[in-house]
Amino acid sequence: MKKKIFVLITTTIFLVFFIIGFVFIGQTDNRLIFTFKNNIPLGLRVFLKDNVFFIFSINDDVKKLTSQSKRLNSQIEQLENQNDYLKNKIYAVSNQINDDVYILPKILEKKKIVSNNNEVFYLTKYFFHSKAWQYNQKKPSGYLVKESDKIFTISGDGKLGFFELNKLQNEDHIKLNKIKTNLKGVTNNPSIYEKGKISFRGMMINENRIYLSYYKKVKDNCFNISILDASLNLEILRFKEFFTYDECSENMSNHTGGKMIKFNQDTFLFTIGDAQQYMNAQSDDSLFGKLIQINYSDKDYKILAKGMRDTQGGIYNEKDKIVLMTEHGPTGGDEINSLKLTEFDNNENFGWPIASYGTIDYIIIEENQFFKHKENGFKEPLHWFRGKSVAPSQIIYVDSLDENTERNYFLSAMGNVPYPGRRSIHHLRFDSIYSKLEYSDIIPIGERIRDIINIENEKKVVMILENSPSLAILEWE
Repeated sequence: MKKKIFVLITTTIFLVFFIIGFVFIGQTDNRLIFTFKNNIPLGLRVFLKDNVFFIFSINDDVKKLTSQSKRLNSQIEQLENQNDYLKNKIYAVSNQINDDVYILPKILEKKKIVSNNNEVFYLTKYFFHSKAWQYNQKKPSGYLVKESDKIFTISGDGKLGFFELNKLQNEDHIKLNKIKTNLKGVTNNPSIYEKGKISFRGMMINENRIYLSYYKKVKDNCFNISILDASLNLEILRFKEFFTYDECSENMSNHTGGKMIKFNQDTFLFTIGDAQQYMNAQSDDSLFGKLIQINYSDKDYKILAKGMRDTQGGIYNEKDKIVLMTEHGPTGGDEINSLKLTEFDNNENFGWPIASYGTIDYIIIEENQFFKHKENGFKEPLHWFRGKSVAPSQIIYVDSLDENTERNYFLSAMGNVPYPGRRSIHHLRFDSIYSKLEYSDIIPIGERIRDIINIENEKKVVMILENSPSLAILEWE
Protein backbone atom coordinates (compact mmCIF):
# COMPACT_ATOMS: atom_id res chain seq x y z
CA MET A 1 0.00 0.00 0.00
CA LYS A 2 2.78 2.41 0.96
CA LYS A 3 4.58 1.63 -2.28
CA LYS A 4 1.46 2.49 -4.31
CA ILE A 5 1.03 5.75 -2.42
CA PHE A 6 4.70 6.62 -3.04
CA VAL A 7 4.35 5.91 -6.74
CA LEU A 8 1.17 7.98 -6.90
CA ILE A 9 2.75 10.92 -5.12
CA THR A 10 5.88 10.73 -7.29
CA THR A 11 3.83 10.57 -10.46
CA THR A 12 1.69 13.50 -9.32
CA ILE A 13 4.75 15.62 -8.52
CA PHE A 14 6.27 14.79 -11.90
CA LEU A 15 3.06 15.70 -13.74
CA VAL A 16 2.71 18.95 -11.81
CA PHE A 17 6.35 19.77 -12.53
CA PHE A 18 5.88 18.99 -16.21
CA ILE A 19 2.65 20.99 -16.52
CA ILE A 20 4.08 24.00 -14.69
CA GLY A 21 7.21 23.90 -16.79
CA PHE A 22 5.27 23.46 -20.00
CA VAL A 23 2.84 26.26 -19.16
CA PHE A 24 5.14 28.86 -17.64
CA ILE A 25 8.37 28.39 -19.60
CA GLY A 26 8.61 29.78 -23.12
CA GLN A 27 6.15 31.80 -25.15
CA THR A 28 2.36 31.60 -24.79
CA ASP A 29 -0.65 33.28 -26.42
CA ASN A 30 -3.07 32.31 -23.63
CA ARG A 31 -4.13 35.57 -21.89
CA LEU A 32 -4.98 33.87 -18.55
CA ILE A 33 -1.60 32.13 -18.38
CA PHE A 34 0.16 35.27 -19.57
CA THR A 35 -1.51 37.35 -16.81
CA PHE A 36 -0.69 34.74 -14.15
CA LYS A 37 2.96 34.56 -15.24
CA ASN A 38 3.36 38.32 -15.11
CA ASN A 39 2.01 38.45 -11.53
CA ILE A 40 4.92 36.26 -10.40
CA PRO A 41 7.90 38.43 -9.31
CA LEU A 42 10.52 38.69 -12.08
CA GLY A 43 13.36 37.50 -9.86
CA LEU A 44 11.43 34.37 -8.88
CA ARG A 45 10.52 33.67 -12.50
CA VAL A 46 14.19 33.95 -13.59
CA PHE A 47 15.33 31.75 -10.69
CA LEU A 48 12.76 29.04 -11.47
CA LYS A 49 13.57 29.18 -15.19
CA ASP A 50 17.35 28.92 -14.72
CA ASN A 51 17.48 26.48 -11.80
CA VAL A 52 14.29 24.40 -11.69
CA PHE A 53 12.63 24.38 -15.08
CA PHE A 54 15.84 24.75 -17.14
CA ILE A 55 15.10 21.61 -19.17
CA PHE A 56 12.02 23.32 -20.60
CA SER A 57 14.05 26.45 -21.29
CA ILE A 58 16.62 24.39 -23.16
CA ASN A 59 13.86 22.73 -25.17
CA ASP A 60 12.51 26.19 -26.03
CA ASP A 61 16.01 27.24 -27.20
CA VAL A 62 16.31 24.12 -29.33
CA LYS A 63 13.04 24.94 -31.06
CA LYS A 64 14.24 28.48 -31.76
CA LEU A 65 17.59 27.25 -33.14
CA THR A 66 15.81 24.66 -35.29
CA SER A 67 13.59 27.36 -36.74
CA GLN A 68 16.58 29.64 -37.31
CA SER A 69 18.49 26.80 -39.00
CA LYS A 70 15.61 26.22 -41.41
CA ARG A 71 15.58 29.93 -42.31
CA LEU A 72 19.35 29.96 -42.88
CA ASN A 73 19.21 26.84 -45.04
CA SER A 74 16.48 28.48 -47.10
CA GLN A 75 18.64 31.60 -47.53
CA ILE A 76 21.63 29.46 -48.56
CA GLU A 77 19.51 27.72 -51.16
CA GLN A 78 18.36 31.10 -52.49
CA LEU A 79 21.97 32.31 -52.74
CA GLU A 80 22.98 29.14 -54.58
CA ASN A 81 20.12 29.64 -57.03
CA GLN A 82 21.12 33.28 -57.55
CA ASN A 83 24.71 32.21 -58.15
CA ASP A 84 23.62 29.66 -60.76
CA TYR A 85 21.36 32.26 -62.40
CA LEU A 86 24.18 34.81 -62.68
CA LYS A 87 26.59 32.19 -64.04
CA ASN A 88 24.07 31.12 -66.66
CA LYS A 89 23.64 34.75 -67.70
CA ILE A 90 27.41 35.10 -68.10
CA TYR A 91 27.57 31.86 -70.11
CA ALA A 92 24.72 33.11 -72.30
CA VAL A 93 26.63 36.31 -73.09
CA SER A 94 29.71 34.23 -73.85
CA ASN A 95 27.89 31.91 -76.22
CA GLN A 96 26.25 34.83 -78.03
CA ILE A 97 29.73 35.96 -78.99
CA ASN A 98 31.25 32.62 -79.86
CA ASP A 99 30.28 29.03 -79.05
CA ASP A 100 33.97 28.14 -78.78
CA VAL A 101 34.90 30.80 -76.22
CA TYR A 102 34.18 31.52 -72.56
CA ILE A 103 34.13 35.23 -71.78
CA LEU A 104 35.73 35.85 -68.39
CA PRO A 105 34.72 39.41 -67.38
CA LYS A 106 36.87 41.44 -65.03
CA ILE A 107 35.34 41.57 -61.54
CA LEU A 108 38.16 43.32 -59.63
CA GLU A 109 40.46 46.06 -60.94
CA LYS A 110 44.02 46.12 -59.50
CA LYS A 111 43.24 46.20 -55.81
CA LYS A 112 46.24 47.20 -53.68
CA ILE A 113 47.29 44.56 -51.16
CA VAL A 114 49.86 45.05 -48.41
CA SER A 115 51.58 42.00 -46.96
CA ASN A 116 52.39 41.40 -43.30
CA ASN A 117 55.90 42.73 -44.00
CA ASN A 118 54.52 45.83 -45.78
CA GLU A 119 55.32 44.65 -49.30
CA VAL A 120 52.90 46.06 -51.92
CA PHE A 121 51.06 43.90 -54.49
CA TYR A 122 48.11 44.43 -56.87
CA LEU A 123 45.28 41.94 -57.39
CA THR A 124 43.05 41.65 -60.47
CA LYS A 125 40.24 39.10 -60.83
CA TYR A 126 38.32 37.66 -63.80
CA PHE A 127 35.19 35.56 -63.32
CA PHE A 128 36.06 31.87 -63.86
CA HIS A 129 33.67 29.38 -65.47
CA SER A 130 33.22 26.99 -62.53
CA LYS A 131 30.85 26.97 -59.59
CA ALA A 132 31.99 28.58 -56.36
CA TRP A 133 33.55 26.01 -54.04
CA GLN A 134 31.13 26.75 -51.20
CA TYR A 135 28.11 26.19 -53.47
CA ASN A 136 29.47 23.09 -55.17
CA GLN A 137 29.90 20.72 -52.22
CA LYS A 138 33.63 21.53 -52.08
CA LYS A 139 34.58 20.48 -55.60
CA PRO A 140 37.92 22.06 -56.64
CA SER A 141 37.37 25.06 -58.92
CA GLY A 142 40.28 24.31 -61.23
CA TYR A 143 43.97 24.03 -62.07
CA LEU A 144 46.49 25.89 -64.24
CA VAL A 145 49.44 25.07 -66.48
CA LYS A 146 51.65 27.48 -68.42
CA GLU A 147 52.97 26.08 -71.70
CA SER A 148 54.97 28.31 -74.06
CA ASP A 149 52.84 31.42 -74.73
CA LYS A 150 49.58 29.93 -73.43
CA ILE A 151 47.92 29.25 -70.09
CA PHE A 152 45.73 26.15 -69.91
CA THR A 153 42.91 25.70 -67.40
CA ILE A 154 40.78 22.79 -66.26
CA SER A 155 37.80 23.06 -63.92
CA GLY A 156 37.11 20.46 -61.27
CA ASP A 157 34.38 19.00 -63.48
CA GLY A 158 36.59 18.70 -66.56
CA LYS A 159 36.06 21.84 -68.68
CA LEU A 160 39.34 22.50 -70.51
CA GLY A 161 40.41 25.76 -72.11
CA PHE A 162 43.34 28.05 -72.86
CA PHE A 163 44.14 31.71 -73.46
CA GLU A 164 47.13 33.56 -74.83
CA LEU A 165 49.57 34.84 -72.22
CA ASN A 166 49.64 38.31 -73.79
CA LYS A 167 45.92 38.67 -72.96
CA LEU A 168 46.82 39.42 -69.35
CA GLN A 169 47.65 43.03 -70.18
CA ASN A 170 44.86 45.07 -68.57
CA GLU A 171 42.05 43.54 -70.64
CA ASP A 172 38.42 44.09 -69.61
CA HIS A 173 37.85 40.40 -70.14
CA ILE A 174 39.72 37.25 -71.07
CA LYS A 175 38.66 35.07 -73.97
CA LEU A 176 39.15 31.51 -72.78
CA ASN A 177 39.12 29.18 -75.77
CA LYS A 178 37.18 25.98 -75.13
CA ILE A 179 38.78 22.63 -75.94
CA LYS A 180 36.54 19.69 -76.77
CA THR A 181 37.32 16.36 -75.10
CA ASN A 182 36.16 12.77 -74.81
CA LEU A 183 36.45 12.84 -71.01
CA LYS A 184 32.90 11.75 -70.20
CA GLY A 185 33.32 8.63 -72.29
CA VAL A 186 36.71 7.77 -70.80
CA THR A 187 36.05 8.42 -67.12
CA ASN A 188 32.65 6.64 -67.10
CA ASN A 189 31.91 8.30 -63.75
CA PRO A 190 29.02 10.82 -63.68
CA SER A 191 29.96 11.93 -60.14
CA ILE A 192 32.94 13.89 -61.51
CA TYR A 193 30.57 16.19 -63.39
CA GLU A 194 28.17 16.73 -60.47
CA LYS A 195 28.46 18.56 -57.15
CA GLY A 196 30.92 16.99 -54.71
CA LYS A 197 34.60 16.35 -54.04
CA ILE A 198 34.95 13.66 -56.72
CA SER A 199 36.78 15.58 -59.43
CA PHE A 200 39.86 16.15 -61.54
CA ARG A 201 42.85 16.81 -59.27
CA GLY A 202 45.65 18.17 -61.43
CA MET A 203 47.09 18.88 -64.87
CA MET A 204 50.55 18.70 -66.47
CA ILE A 205 51.85 19.25 -70.03
CA ASN A 206 55.07 17.70 -71.31
CA GLU A 207 56.44 17.17 -74.84
CA ASN A 208 53.14 18.06 -76.52
CA ARG A 209 51.11 15.73 -74.32
CA ILE A 210 48.64 16.69 -71.60
CA TYR A 211 48.11 14.66 -68.41
CA LEU A 212 45.16 14.82 -65.99
CA SER A 213 44.92 13.23 -62.54
CA TYR A 214 41.42 12.33 -61.40
CA TYR A 215 39.21 10.26 -59.11
CA LYS A 216 38.95 6.92 -60.87
CA LYS A 217 36.00 4.69 -60.01
CA VAL A 218 37.57 1.24 -59.57
CA LYS A 219 34.32 -0.32 -58.36
CA ASP A 220 31.10 0.88 -56.72
CA ASN A 221 31.89 3.58 -54.15
CA CYS A 222 35.60 2.79 -54.31
CA PHE A 223 38.13 5.17 -55.88
CA ASN A 224 41.79 5.87 -56.42
CA ILE A 225 43.72 8.72 -58.06
CA SER A 226 44.81 7.77 -61.59
CA ILE A 227 46.12 9.58 -64.68
CA LEU A 228 44.77 10.14 -68.20
CA ASP A 229 46.78 11.52 -71.12
CA ALA A 230 46.22 12.84 -74.64
CA SER A 231 48.12 14.40 -77.51
CA LEU A 232 47.91 18.19 -77.15
CA ASN A 233 45.47 19.03 -79.94
CA LEU A 234 43.71 22.37 -79.38
CA GLU A 235 40.70 21.28 -81.44
CA ILE A 236 39.89 18.13 -79.46
CA LEU A 237 41.67 16.14 -76.76
CA ARG A 238 41.19 12.38 -76.99
CA PHE A 239 42.21 11.04 -73.60
CA LYS A 240 43.10 7.49 -72.70
CA GLU A 241 44.23 5.80 -69.52
CA PHE A 242 47.90 6.41 -68.80
CA PHE A 243 48.53 5.19 -65.23
CA THR A 244 46.27 3.31 -62.82
CA TYR A 245 46.29 0.50 -60.22
CA ASP A 246 43.81 -1.88 -58.62
CA GLU A 247 43.88 -0.46 -55.10
CA CYS A 248 40.93 1.73 -54.08
CA SER A 249 39.32 3.39 -51.07
CA GLU A 250 35.69 3.83 -50.05
CA ASN A 251 36.56 6.83 -47.88
CA MET A 252 39.02 8.93 -49.87
CA SER A 253 37.45 12.33 -49.09
CA ASN A 254 40.12 15.04 -49.55
CA HIS A 255 43.12 12.79 -48.95
CA THR A 256 43.90 12.52 -52.64
CA GLY A 257 47.30 13.97 -53.47
CA GLY A 258 47.19 13.94 -57.27
CA LYS A 259 50.04 16.38 -57.98
CA MET A 260 52.13 15.64 -61.07
CA ILE A 261 55.60 17.22 -60.88
CA LYS A 262 57.80 17.63 -63.97
CA PHE A 263 61.21 16.12 -63.25
CA ASN A 264 63.37 15.21 -66.26
CA GLN A 265 63.06 14.19 -69.92
CA ASP A 266 62.17 10.59 -69.12
CA THR A 267 60.14 10.68 -65.91
CA PHE A 268 57.84 12.74 -63.70
CA LEU A 269 56.81 12.54 -60.04
CA PHE A 270 53.30 11.80 -58.75
CA THR A 271 51.87 12.21 -55.25
CA ILE A 272 49.14 9.86 -54.01
CA GLY A 273 47.29 10.67 -50.78
CA ASP A 274 46.60 8.15 -48.06
CA ALA A 275 42.91 7.99 -49.14
CA GLN A 276 42.13 7.77 -45.41
CA GLN A 277 43.68 4.31 -45.38
CA TYR A 278 46.12 5.70 -42.84
CA MET A 279 48.49 2.85 -42.10
CA ASN A 280 48.81 2.03 -45.80
CA ALA A 281 51.00 5.13 -45.99
CA GLN A 282 53.62 3.04 -44.15
CA SER A 283 53.16 -0.09 -46.26
CA ASP A 284 55.44 -0.79 -49.25
CA ASP A 285 52.67 -2.97 -50.67
CA SER A 286 50.32 0.02 -51.10
CA LEU A 287 50.54 3.12 -53.31
CA PHE A 288 48.47 5.19 -50.89
CA GLY A 289 50.52 7.83 -49.05
CA LYS A 290 53.43 7.71 -51.49
CA LEU A 291 55.60 9.78 -53.83
CA ILE A 292 56.32 7.77 -56.97
CA GLN A 293 58.44 8.32 -60.09
CA ILE A 294 56.76 7.32 -63.37
CA ASN A 295 58.40 6.73 -66.74
CA TYR A 296 56.69 8.54 -69.65
CA SER A 297 57.39 5.82 -72.21
CA ASP A 298 56.65 2.47 -70.52
CA LYS A 299 54.72 3.79 -67.45
CA ASP A 300 56.99 1.85 -65.14
CA TYR A 301 57.28 3.37 -61.68
CA LYS A 302 59.11 3.19 -58.38
CA ILE A 303 58.32 4.46 -54.89
CA LEU A 304 60.59 7.32 -53.81
CA ALA A 305 59.05 8.14 -50.42
CA LYS A 306 56.24 7.08 -48.09
CA GLY A 307 54.48 8.25 -44.94
CA MET A 308 52.56 11.03 -46.71
CA ARG A 309 49.01 12.14 -45.81
CA ASP A 310 47.79 14.45 -48.58
CA THR A 311 50.42 16.15 -50.74
CA GLN A 312 48.53 18.44 -53.14
CA GLY A 313 51.40 20.71 -54.23
CA GLY A 314 54.95 20.17 -55.38
CA ILE A 315 57.84 21.46 -57.48
CA TYR A 316 61.25 20.20 -58.57
CA ASN A 317 63.93 22.91 -58.50
CA GLU A 318 66.40 21.67 -61.09
CA LYS A 319 69.06 24.23 -60.18
CA ASP A 320 69.08 23.26 -56.51
CA LYS A 321 68.21 19.61 -57.25
CA ILE A 322 65.45 19.38 -54.68
CA VAL A 323 61.74 18.52 -54.59
CA LEU A 324 59.51 20.61 -52.32
CA MET A 325 56.01 19.36 -51.45
CA THR A 326 53.10 20.79 -49.46
CA GLU A 327 51.42 18.43 -47.01
CA HIS A 328 47.95 18.73 -45.49
CA GLY A 329 48.47 17.57 -41.94
CA PRO A 330 45.97 17.17 -39.14
CA THR A 331 45.13 20.29 -37.12
CA GLY A 332 48.34 22.26 -36.59
CA GLY A 333 50.42 19.82 -38.62
CA ASP A 334 50.62 21.22 -42.18
CA GLU A 335 54.12 20.76 -43.59
CA ILE A 336 56.56 21.49 -46.39
CA ASN A 337 58.54 18.34 -47.08
CA SER A 338 61.74 18.17 -49.10
CA LEU A 339 63.50 15.41 -51.01
CA LYS A 340 66.93 16.10 -52.44
CA LEU A 341 68.08 14.34 -55.59
CA THR A 342 70.72 12.54 -53.52
CA GLU A 343 67.90 11.06 -51.38
CA PHE A 344 65.92 9.49 -54.23
CA ASP A 345 67.24 5.99 -53.46
CA ASN A 346 66.96 6.26 -49.67
CA ASN A 347 63.33 5.10 -49.38
CA GLU A 348 62.65 8.18 -47.25
CA ASN A 349 59.76 8.03 -44.79
CA PHE A 350 57.95 11.25 -43.79
CA GLY A 351 56.33 9.43 -40.87
CA TRP A 352 52.57 9.70 -41.34
CA PRO A 353 50.50 8.53 -39.50
CA ILE A 354 52.98 7.60 -36.77
CA ALA A 355 54.76 10.95 -36.73
CA SER A 356 53.07 14.34 -36.92
CA TYR A 357 53.32 17.74 -35.29
CA GLY A 358 49.55 18.12 -35.58
CA THR A 359 46.77 17.16 -33.20
CA ILE A 360 45.47 13.66 -33.92
CA ASP A 361 42.48 12.19 -32.13
CA TYR A 362 40.90 9.94 -34.75
CA ILE A 363 43.51 7.23 -35.38
CA ILE A 364 44.40 4.31 -33.11
CA ILE A 365 47.75 2.64 -33.69
CA GLU A 366 49.58 0.00 -31.69
CA GLU A 367 51.95 2.50 -30.08
CA ASN A 368 48.88 4.44 -28.85
CA GLN A 369 50.80 7.71 -29.15
CA PHE A 370 52.23 9.85 -31.90
CA PHE A 371 55.99 10.23 -32.02
CA LYS A 372 57.95 13.04 -33.57
CA HIS A 373 60.07 12.42 -36.62
CA LYS A 374 63.84 12.36 -36.27
CA GLU A 375 64.16 10.39 -33.04
CA ASN A 376 62.16 7.58 -34.61
CA GLY A 377 63.97 7.43 -37.94
CA PHE A 378 61.55 9.55 -39.98
CA LYS A 379 62.49 12.49 -42.16
CA GLU A 380 61.74 15.84 -40.54
CA PRO A 381 59.69 18.37 -42.52
CA LEU A 382 61.63 21.29 -43.95
CA HIS A 383 59.01 23.52 -42.31
CA TRP A 384 55.73 23.06 -40.46
CA PHE A 385 52.97 25.53 -39.67
CA ARG A 386 52.34 25.93 -35.96
CA GLY A 387 48.87 26.66 -34.68
CA LYS A 388 45.78 26.08 -36.78
CA SER A 389 46.10 24.55 -40.26
CA VAL A 390 46.71 26.86 -43.23
CA ALA A 391 45.56 24.22 -45.79
CA PRO A 392 48.42 24.50 -48.33
CA SER A 393 47.73 23.84 -52.01
CA GLN A 394 50.57 24.57 -54.47
CA ILE A 395 54.17 25.75 -54.03
CA ILE A 396 56.05 27.50 -56.85
CA TYR A 397 59.46 29.07 -57.42
CA VAL A 398 59.23 32.83 -58.03
CA ASP A 399 62.13 34.07 -60.12
CA SER A 400 61.49 37.83 -60.28
CA LEU A 401 60.35 38.58 -56.74
CA ASP A 402 63.67 39.75 -55.36
CA GLU A 403 66.69 40.34 -57.61
CA ASN A 404 69.14 40.06 -54.71
CA THR A 405 68.11 36.65 -53.40
CA GLU A 406 67.37 33.14 -54.58
CA ARG A 407 65.24 30.30 -53.21
CA ASN A 408 62.07 32.45 -53.10
CA TYR A 409 58.82 30.47 -53.16
CA PHE A 410 55.13 31.24 -53.05
CA LEU A 411 52.91 28.77 -51.21
CA SER A 412 49.17 29.14 -51.76
CA ALA A 413 46.72 28.39 -48.95
CA MET A 414 43.04 27.51 -48.79
CA GLY A 415 41.01 26.90 -45.60
CA ASN A 416 37.36 26.03 -44.99
CA VAL A 417 36.94 29.23 -42.97
CA PRO A 418 39.09 32.39 -42.78
CA TYR A 419 41.97 32.42 -40.29
CA PRO A 420 45.42 34.07 -40.22
CA GLY A 421 47.60 32.32 -42.80
CA ARG A 422 44.68 30.81 -44.68
CA ARG A 423 43.36 32.13 -48.01
CA SER A 424 46.73 33.79 -48.51
CA ILE A 425 50.05 33.47 -50.32
CA HIS A 426 53.02 32.65 -48.11
CA HIS A 427 56.28 34.11 -49.40
CA LEU A 428 59.00 31.78 -48.14
CA ARG A 429 62.77 31.79 -48.58
CA PHE A 430 65.05 28.97 -47.43
CA ASP A 431 68.74 28.93 -46.62
CA SER A 432 71.29 27.77 -49.20
CA ILE A 433 71.22 24.11 -48.10
CA TYR A 434 67.46 23.94 -47.51
CA SER A 435 67.81 23.18 -43.83
CA LYS A 436 65.57 25.96 -42.48
CA LEU A 437 63.28 28.83 -43.33
CA GLU A 438 65.08 32.18 -43.27
CA TYR A 439 62.30 34.53 -44.41
CA SER A 440 58.51 34.46 -44.24
CA ASP A 441 55.75 36.85 -45.28
CA ILE A 442 52.00 36.51 -45.79
CA ILE A 443 50.10 38.18 -48.66
CA PRO A 444 46.35 38.17 -47.82
CA ILE A 445 44.16 37.30 -50.81
CA GLY A 446 40.86 36.70 -49.00
CA GLU A 447 39.84 33.59 -50.94
CA ARG A 448 40.81 29.94 -51.12
CA ILE A 449 43.66 29.63 -53.62
CA ARG A 450 43.39 26.28 -55.40
CA ASP A 451 46.34 26.68 -57.79
CA ILE A 452 49.06 29.18 -58.64
CA ILE A 453 51.67 29.51 -61.43
CA ASN A 454 54.59 31.88 -61.94
CA ILE A 455 54.95 34.01 -65.09
CA GLU A 456 58.69 34.19 -65.61
CA ASN A 457 60.35 37.61 -65.90
CA GLU A 458 57.05 39.49 -65.56
CA LYS A 459 56.67 39.96 -61.79
CA LYS A 460 53.28 38.33 -61.67
CA VAL A 461 51.58 35.08 -60.75
CA VAL A 462 48.25 33.68 -61.93
CA MET A 463 45.86 31.90 -59.56
CA ILE A 464 42.52 30.12 -59.44
CA LEU A 465 40.45 31.43 -56.52
CA GLU A 466 37.55 29.32 -55.35
CA ASN A 467 35.11 31.55 -53.48
CA SER A 468 34.37 34.01 -56.34
CA PRO A 469 35.33 31.88 -58.30
CA SER A 470 37.92 33.72 -60.37
CA LEU A 471 41.07 33.58 -62.41
CA ALA A 472 43.29 36.13 -60.65
CA ILE A 473 46.57 37.93 -61.32
CA LEU A 474 48.86 39.15 -58.55
CA GLU A 475 51.53 41.68 -59.62
CA TRP A 476 54.30 43.65 -57.98
CA GLU A 477 56.76 46.36 -58.99
